[in-house]
Amino acid sequence: MEGKAASDRDRLLAFELALDEKVCDEVHQESWGRLFLTPSTPLIWDANWVGIEEVGLTIDQLVAIADDALGGEGFGHRTICLLDEADGHRVTAEIEAAAARWPRWEVERTRYMLWRGGEVEPGAAREVRFAEIEGLRQALNAELMPTGGDGPAAARQLLEIDRRYGGPGGDRWFVAPADGDPQSACRLLRADGIAQVEDVATLTPARERGFAKAIVTTAVAAAQTAGDETIFLTAEAADWPQLFYARLGFETVGDLTVLRRRP
Repeated sequence: MEGKAASDRDRLLAFELALDEKVCDEVHQESWGRLFLTPSTPLIWDANWVGIEEVGLTIDQLVAIADDALGGEGFGHRTICLLDEADGHRVTAEIEAAAARWPRWEVERTRYMLWRGGEVEPGAAREVRFAEIEGLRQALNAELMPTGGDGPAAARQLLEIDRRYGGPGGDRWFVAPADGDPQSACRLLRADGIAQVEDVATLTPARERGFAKAIVTTAVAAAQTAGDETIFLTAEAADWPQLFYARLGFETVGDLTVLRRRP
């Protein structure tokens, strides 16, 4: 069972990496893995990051790689994704055991959750194109960013990343409520029989009204109608939405460790 779960996780990660390679400005193959760069959106950390494929590197080596790869390109942040799951757990344990040595580094863990809920009926939501909800996405992105400093510019750059994924992943968005001004949205990315429900978000004043359930179940139903046999989403391991997704019918099949140092 563990081997099957691991293969599911690796397949979902490969789906994401393939899309990232088409969206980022540059992807460089290195001895240690891949470097993803998008200088056109420099404030989006998840568009400028180091993907470590070599296992067994020390934390000092990982930091040196990120300093050289990202610092050498002028970025102030450091984002390191440990693409091997077990190696990510190893590094996490080492950082936690010597936290004082790495005071500015944060460890994030993203969970891969695979749909196990069977056939589902669409919820009270409707499908739209990105151009129809740019205003909503701007508002949702703004809620994620600080109001001062680079916050407004980062929100605009995140909107540009939204647009870019519409090419290789498809421009399918789902909003709720089904009638009236949309308050909640998610997107459906698809390729080669795999579908990812992504960017699930609801405006703060409209939360706890069932909109998130409506858009997610509608996106899942759309993927099933399109013939996708693998449907998944990702969630932060330290946050509550993973529990919500589990209740809907998603099951955790693995995770991804990310090391982050803010500018």
